[in-house]
Amino acid sequence: MNLVSSPAQARSGVPFRLFLPVASLLYGGVLIAGIYYAIITGGFTYGVTWRPLVFVAILLFLLALEQCEWRWLAAYESRAITIGLLIARVVLLEVVAAVDTSGLSRALYPIVPFLAFFSLGKRASYVLAISYMVMFVVELALFVPHWYDNKEAVSGMLMFFIGLMFALSMAHVASMAEANRRRAEGFLSDLAATHEQLKAYASQATALATAEERNRLARDIHDGLGHYLTAINILLEKAIAFGQRDPPTAENAVLDAKRLTREALLDVRQSVGSLRRTGDTFSLSSSLRDLASTMQDGGIATHLEITGSEADFSKPALMALYRAAQEAMTNIQKHASARNASICVLLGEQEARLTVEDDGQGFDTASLDHLSPHRSSRFGLQGVRERLEVLGGILEIASQPTHGTHLSVIIPRRLPESSNG
Repeated sequence: MNLVSSPAQARSGVPFRLFLPVASLLYGGVLIAGIYYAIITGGFTYGVTWRPLVFVAILLFLLALEQCEWRWLAAYESRAITIGLLIARVVLLEVVAAVDTSGLSRALYPIVPFLAFFSLGKRASYVLAISYMVMFVVELALFVPHWYDNKEAVSGMLMFFIGLMFALSMAHVASMAEANRRRAEGFLSDLAATHEQLKAYASQATALATAEERNRLARDIHDGLGHYLTAINILLEKAIAFGQRDPPTAENAVLDAKRLTREALLDVRQSVGSLRRTGDTFSLSSSLRDLASTMQDGGIATHLEITGSEADFSKPALMALYRAAQEAMTNIQKHASARNASICVLLGEQEARLTVEDDGQGFDTASLDHLSPHRSSRFGLQGVRERLEVLGGILEIASQPTHGTHLSVIIPRRLPESSNG
């Protein structure tokens, strides 16, 4: 398996930084040692012979080749060029070995499998290393009689084998370091991508939370302030109607409108304050009594009945029941022309049930599906449904023209954890 994906990568990163100085030191060391050996053995006594000259020239060329080859491969990325340069290096090293009378040039052979490890892969590197080892043994068998009894020959073979193994080990370590580096770069890239994705998710979560809070505020304003304004409007109309005929009744209507104005202001302040604090207590029974009293003042006789304890129900559940009753009573005031209404709450062990009924003119429930999305009554019922969906509750409306309206809300006692508050 190739450990680099291209010849250019074979000369980049850890392998190239390791290969270049090692190869240069080996070439330089063999060159200096060969020249020294030629001098002390009389190779230059009678003038420069062709063997030392070829030896020096080829080693200098190989030194220059190592310095320039990586630039060529980067400019012309080609496996054929890589193989060609490797073959040329093998041939040149054989020429050096042939003209070297010192025998030191064998130390350069491990350079070939080391380089092949990165440019051609592990398998090619092992094949070259075995080939060099076989060639070394063949040369000993051909030119050194009884080499296996020759201490120097066996020692040389052992050192050559150690050199090859050391070169392959260095190549393996370098390839692992390069693989780890690339893996770390990949991890960093994935981490950066994940970070950007998390930022996008955080932005989406913020947008969703903002939209949810906006919808909640819209529901609170519609269900709370809208109800009070409707009741105040009815009381003011009553005051105008009875202003001349029955001044005390008109005055009472104005006083009730003033009282509801104060309650509306208090409700607004409580809604704004809820944005800054949590855990406020809420009493469903007292809120429903105030609601029934307001309906009485508006001219609709309202019967209230509460059964069970609200102590074990969460605040969101109790608030949803109240807002549903408030929305129903507001619609009764606006549209039903009713004389009587009833609010019944059953707080049981498994669920809470709210029913609101009136004896008004009723309506065709199919008409709810055709209301404009911007119609206030449509928005109010939608707000009630949204509250109930969060709590796992349901809303049902039954009505017929001239037969009044029946609204029913059911909320389970066990609520999702995200809904508790």
